[in-house]
Amino acid sequence: MFNFNKFSFRGIQDLCRKYHRQIVASPDKNDLKSVLDHRRVRFINPLGEFDYAHFGEFTFDGEVMILLTKDHKYTKFHKVLNLSTLWSMVPVIFAGVDTRFKDDQYQEIFTGDVVSYKGYTSFVRYFGDSTIPGLAGDNCDIQFERNGDMHKEGTVFSDIKPTLYKLFTIEKLYWPTAQFVPHGISRDEVIEKASKAKSKPLFTEDFKPQRRGRQRIYQQLSEVLREEDILCYLEKEMIEGEEHLGILMCADNMPKDYKGEKHSIELPTTDNFYSSIRTAFHEFLQYAHNNPEKSFVLCDFKEALEINKYEEQKTALQFWEWYEFKIPNVIMPFWILNNIAGWDMIGRD
Repeated sequence: MFNFNKFSFRGIQDLCRKYHRQIVASPDKNDLKSVLDHRRVRFINPLGEFDYAHFGEFTFDGEVMILLTKDHKYTKFHKVLNLSTLWSMVPVIFAGVDTRFKDDQYQEIFTGDVVSYKGYTSFVRYFGDSTIPGLAGDNCDIQFERNGDMHKEGTVFSDIKPTLYKLFTIEKLYWPTAQFVPHGISRDEVIEKASKAKSKPLFTEDFKPQRRGRQRIYQQLSEVLREEDILCYLEKEMIEGEEHLGILMCADNMPKDYKGEKHSIELPTTDNFYSSIRTAFHEFLQYAHNNPEKSFVLCDFKEALEINKYEEQKTALQFWEWYEFKIPNVIMPFWILNNIAGWDMIGRD
């Protein structure tokens, strides 16, 4: 089996396969940064900007780099993979790894940057099994020797096609230069093209990033409810002794005329009150997270379950996973977020 340089795209892919279980189990608890020598990996986010992650914070779905994140600006781009996790899995475009070299302006150099060095201008990569990066040549690379000897012109991420989020082909990112490839573009043309994507990738005109998501909370149900939403409610089996008395729908604000889809969240009868909510809602979040194209709106239930103001915070904290993982397609009553956020900012102290 061929061993790729671990700082190359293929090498990083191989490392992600090797550490797959640890990565998807919990990126924030399984610190894997040292696997890639604490180097940052650059990617193009769904908003069309450069961003960075360390090893252990992403994986791959085929050739496509998948960011595992709780970042609210990314969670709305969640894609379902066959992984049992509440982390949002967001397709991004791989855009290089930190080489630990800096140019004459002290700018960090990543693979995929276009650099001028020793009279040549080309993109930076790791070639073969070398641990030293250099400029991509024809059959060999021009390896860097010292920091500050080179000048960063920009990046190869010019005229990026949005289809790379779904079907990534790393070879399509690199364009030829006349220095190494017959009939390639000239050095001046390389510099001009690379400079357009120096601080931000340059996309083709058909890329229109989604920038707005729905609000996650409501004061009044009418503020958020749409016909295509799935209206969710807690329900509880009523038992007296061994006698089954029926099912109680715990919904204070269920519209009588709502004709859309409904979904019940059944509270286990074997657990105590708080753990039953936490258990039932965890299972529901897994379901909602695996259906990101749908929106779920939870009915309020304070009156139905007779929750007084002294019980509010403890009840709200049973929905902690929704807050921690920022599940964007589940919309909740305001008081739940208000109590969780208050505890998160003040109560932990």
